[in-house]
Amino acid sequence: MSRNCVNVLSVINSASNISTETINGRDHIIVRGITPVVDDIVMNRKLYPAAEISKGYKTLERNPMPLGHPKIDGKHISARDVQAVNQFHVGAWLQNVKHSGGKVTGDMYVDRRYAEGSEHGKRLINRLDEMAAGKNTDPVHISTGLMYSGIVANGESRGKKYNEIATNMDFDHVAVLLDEPGAGTPADGVGIFVNSDGTEQEIEVVNLAESQLPDEPTPEAHTFFQQLKAFFSANSKQPNEEADPMKELITNALKAKGIETEGKSDAELMDAYNKAMKEEAKKDETPEEKSARLKKEADDKAAADAAATASASNHQEAPAWFKPFADDLAAVKSGLTANADQEKATMRTAVKAKFGMTDIAVNTLDGEPLKELYAQCATSHGLSGAFNHSTETKSISVMPE
Repeated sequence: MSRNCVNVLSVINSASNISTETINGRDHIIVRGITPVVDDIVMNRKLYPAAEISKGYKTLERNPMPLGHPKIDGKHISARDVQAVNQFHVGAWLQNVKHSGGKVTGDMYVDRRYAEGSEHGKRLINRLDEMAAGKNTDPVHISTGLMYSGIVANGESRGKKYNEIATNMDFDHVAVLLDEPGAGTPADGVGIFVNSDGTEQEIEVVNLAESQLPDEPTPEAHTFFQQLKAFFSANSKQPNEEADPMKELITNALKAKGIETEGKSDAELMDAYNKAMKEEAKKDETPEEKSARLKKEADDKAAADAAATASASNHQEAPAWFKPFADDLAAVKSGLTANADQEKATMRTAVKAKFGMTDIAVNTLDGEPLKELYAQCATSHGLSGAFNHSTETKSISVMPE
């Protein structure tokens, strides 16, 4: 069977929980919450199903974390190869691996004394110390290697189309890439992986963060994702559970305008941000636009006042026998409003889970943008029946972290 190797890129960033603990009488640096793979993600048109990840994620436990993907004579080899251990091991490994919340996470352990015994290890220790101290907040890239069996099947997951499903996953290592962008980036194309039996396999390179964007989002979704991507790139961060980047973006924008943000709830921050944007828009108005806006505001107020007056008058003039009907009508209108609100809440919950949005971001969605994103949530993918098992191939992938 043909086999392939895939390098899946992700990052450790400054928001990660970095601490030091004594284990067996030696100091160890611990970086918690590394993410090697996400459920149902599609990378290079290959689907990594949650069910298959659940079956194979435990092979990540106590996986070595070498500095870079081990190479001998310019060709990649398993991190468990003796030469790989001698030349690339820096006393780091992945532990406490778990599969929950739609992703796999684990903790990186580094034996400080062992690492300080090599130049590679010293570089890693210095970089993590700088990150922990806040002196260098640039992300550290990591790249997870795994083997899998491929099954040909067409479908869509998380807004991306696939034509192959990865099964029987077996993880080899999680490489730490201090020099990214560098030898492990997608721009560098395909490399070669050498198996223990001497056979060679192609290595593809994919990026976990980029693979979480839909293939063909609606214009509204495309704009939203592009704004998030630009924000993360500018700030060298990935979305994570410890930080709310959208809230941070709004807070920083308000502070730049001299607006107090301390102690405000998410809803209050969003309200202040919307008001600030409206005021900003007013500054760019032409005299004609300002006149038209003021006239519209006056007309809208007059219409609202007239409607309120008419409503009050009608309520006063209505006979007593009509009151039960009016009450029933009010109850029906209230029920319709509640149903509409419940429908929106259901859609927003699904969209939030599907695209990993924050509460603030998802609560701004309404109307057609909300409906279109919700429509993308109705995906399904099985692992049997519809697939043509006669076309099964074996491949190796290096997965996201």
